[in-house]
Amino acid sequence: MSVDMHKVLKELMSAPAVTGFEEPRRKKIIEAYSKYCDSVSVDVIGNVIGTIGKGEKAVMLAGHYDQIGFLVKYVDEKGYASFDQVGGWDPRVAYGTRVKIWIGDKPSDYIVGIIGTKAAHLTDLSEREKAIPLKDMRIDFGASSAEAAAKMGVKIGCPCTPLAEVEYLGKEGSDLVVGPAFDDVCAVAAFIEALDILAKDPPKKLKVYAVATTQEEIGMRGAQVCAYNIQPWAAIAADVTHAVAPGVDANRVSDIQIGKGPVVGVGANFTRALWEMMEKEAKKDKIPVQRQGVPSASGTDAWAIQVTRGGTITGLVSLPNRYMHSPNEVVSLSDLTNAGKLIAATIKALDKSDLKHTIEVYRK
Repeated sequence: MSVDMHKVLKELMSAPAVTGFEEPRRKKIIEAYSKYCDSVSVDVIGNVIGTIGKGEKAVMLAGHYDQIGFLVKYVDEKGYASFDQVGGWDPRVAYGTRVKIWIGDKPSDYIVGIIGTKAAHLTDLSEREKAIPLKDMRIDFGASSAEAAAKMGVKIGCPCTPLAEVEYLGKEGSDLVVGPAFDDVCAVAAFIEALDILAKDPPKKLKVYAVATTQEEIGMRGAQVCAYNIQPWAAIAADVTHAVAPGVDANRVSDIQIGKGPVVGVGANFTRALWEMMEKEAKKDKIPVQRQGVPSASGTDAWAIQVTRGGTITGLVSLPNRYMHSPNEVVSLSDLTNAGKLIAATIKALDKSDLKHTIEVYRK
């Protein structure tokens, strides 16, 4: 019986995790991991590390739980907030977005604001054809002055997230859901499915480290720290990837389709023996998978993990995503469930594997 993926996503997404301000969601992940893992710990940079198994060889799962957002930089005398991006935002998407300005760590500790727009009646045609730079945008949150803003709890350094919830796309019970920041809480949700499977039949020769990593959106920093400390024999990263969507042709995204299964990455950032193992296990267990060619950097935690210390066996499982880095990303619940099943099946195969980091090919 698979976990209720919709319920898992809603629970994780109920707490914000803007890079550098991940504490609220961290608590949710610790709670979820504690149901399945032998141990759960948090390292110095904020990675949440759940372990299963007591074997000698370490296998690391890595998927980031931080999300893109905004950070208040200044509140002017009229009570409007200047802000900057955390992670990569398209200013065309940000313009006009409703936001939560977080003034504390509790679920209710936010002020509603809006990234103000200039009405079409008041703009020239040339203005409408240009994206407004983020530096020229302001958040209106109902304050009449800087002093009023301070009394509301809004100050320099407050993180902001889109005001949007996880909803079914289309009808209730649909396989597709829409929400902000599925990049990359989807990976953590897939890990929970994998942990649910592995907890019932733990690996014998492996110790699995399911790591919800931090600070991926500003440079894969959490994965780098954790991989250095764990020194994994093998690692599987999980992240979202672009799917075919309006304006996004199949040839640009390897014809990745939402709802047709998780995606196995193929290319220099990954170990061939591991991606072939994943595809073999998927075929054996009848798990639908897709394949994506990645010619260089994958832009995921796999890029950092592969070359940490002396390097390691590395793979990538991706979740198809439409409208990435927007307040309205779309993913498939079945893709997430199948990603968890694929990860669990691969770990079971690794438990029986003798893949080596270094193979002697000649001795005089």
